Amino acid sequence: MGLEEESFLTDAPLRSGVRILSDAVPFEVLYERARSAERRILTDEQVAQLPDGSGLWNAEEWRIRARSAGRLLHELRAFEPVARILEVGCGNGWLSAKLQREGYDVLGIDAFTAELEQAARVFNEGPQFARADLFHSALPKAFFDVIVFAASFQYFPDAAEALEHARSMLRSNGEIHVIDTILYRSPVEAAAATERSRNYYAGIGVPEMTDHYHAHTLAELKEIGHLRVLSAPSGMDRTLRRFGREASPFTHVVITAQ
Repeated sequence: MGLEEESFLTDAPLRSGVRILSDAVPFEVLYERARSAERRILTDEQVAQLPDGSGLWNAEEWRIRARSAGRLLHELRAFEPVARILEVGCGNGWLSAKLQREGYDVLGIDAFTAELEQAARVFNEGPQFARADLFHSALPKAFFDVIVFAASFQYFPDAAEALEHARSMLRSNGEIHVIDTILYRSPVEAAAATERSRNYYAGIGVPEMTDHYHAHTLAELKEIGHLRVLSAPSGMDRTLRRFGREASPFTHVVITAQ
């Protein structure tokens, strides 16, 4: 049975192609203000082309994210194409759609209704999309083969709590992938990043976002156990730049169910 037939989705209201599993939250308003100020709200045509971000102001970031999506797909070869995948913080849905095109059964969740509706509109033959909170929704336990946090893990204040809750939704052989996320080497680096975020959000006129954007260290995730690092910033950075490829600041980690 595909996700589109699962009762936890079919029993939920459907609005503009989006299943409603959680109420709207005040964070959504702040997030939209920040995304608009950053010029990250894209047209339907631009979203349909992602991760090809050619012509966008942050094209290099999209080149990096395209590489990380390729690495994720390489890792997912261990799972059957019919595996169920949950993407937490799917935004405009480009990665969920890419995974669905590879044959996986994907549910993308987010708190930002406008981008979810855009995702459902642009990728209307693709994944299921739902407004849902990781902690306060009808998402089933021991159900998903893979859970992906792509550029979304920083919105969770407690790394251990988020990962342990996500683990409860994994099947026995499941995996959590945290990608497109900066994981700092020390608490000092994380504190400095928090201060930079405070200045940044104040500069774009949304200072309240600082309370929702959290710097985590790799050590925090290692304490949870069953973790392996697939990719991290390294001494290869200079070599990549020499060949015209921007080095990724992101770390890709995998946390297994057991």
